[in-house]
Amino acid sequence: MQQLNYTEQKLALQVLVARGAHELHRVRLFSPAICHVRQGRKTLQWGELVEVAAVDSLILFPAGVEIHIANTPSRGEYISDIVYIPQELLSTFKTRNPDARSAGQAKLCVPFDEHTKRMWGGLLGSIKDRAPVQLQEHQLNGVLLALQLAGYAETLLGDRQDPLVARIQQLILLEPSHHWQVDEVASRLHMGSSTLRRHLAAEGQHFRTILEDVRMNKALYELQSSKRSVGEIAYRSGYACASRFAARFTQHFGLSPRALRSVMRNGDR
Repeated sequence: MQQLNYTEQKLALQVLVARGAHELHRVRLFSPAICHVRQGRKTLQWGELVEVAAVDSLILFPAGVEIHIANTPSRGEYISDIVYIPQELLSTFKTRNPDARSAGQAKLCVPFDEHTKRMWGGLLGSIKDRAPVQLQEHQLNGVLLALQLAGYAETLLGDRQDPLVARIQQLILLEPSHHWQVDEVASRLHMGSSTLRRHLAAEGQHFRTILEDVRMNKALYELQSSKRSVGEIAYRSGYACASRFAARFTQHFGLSPRALRSVMRNGDR
């Protein structure tokens, strides 16, 4: 299983395997991603939009949006592949394909047609085989082009409406356990603290909310994909007390770390 590093400009693959149904509230990805459910189904709620994805769908996750997720096994297991995409690769694709964005409504779940399926298989294979980065990116461009030609690229290629929040998220992801304060973040972003707070208010956000959101979702990834103990994940997420971390995690996602771990199966498939 690959360790996801949002600050590295390379593709990363996460394989999720679960033996029990579970729901997660307020899930947020900090880089765009594409997901395919190999077995079972995934129900997603994005605002008022509710969609269900199975083997005949591809899921497009834009960065920064909050989504409610329910994973349901079939024949005893839920299995999905998620490829995380550095924003710079999408920006490069848009530059090279100026007509890539469509005027259609952005959707999370899109049809998994034969052309996209072939490109997706090539992308997964290149990542699993640790092919040269250039070949992995070439395969990604094939997937993006297939989505563009089918008219479904808008969800991934759209621009975020909260650029300052995105910059703060990426900064915190460098070291989630660090004792982040507004003054330090403002300094690193080359602005004053009052200016930072004012701009965040304009985007409808607060610093402490962003900090906890990043820590919780980074911890979620590790609980799903690593074999680290809950205590170690808590520490890596900025919590000295594992029980306090567990309480905050449960409050945030609606599921305790222990309950999540009980349904997950770590390991490549």
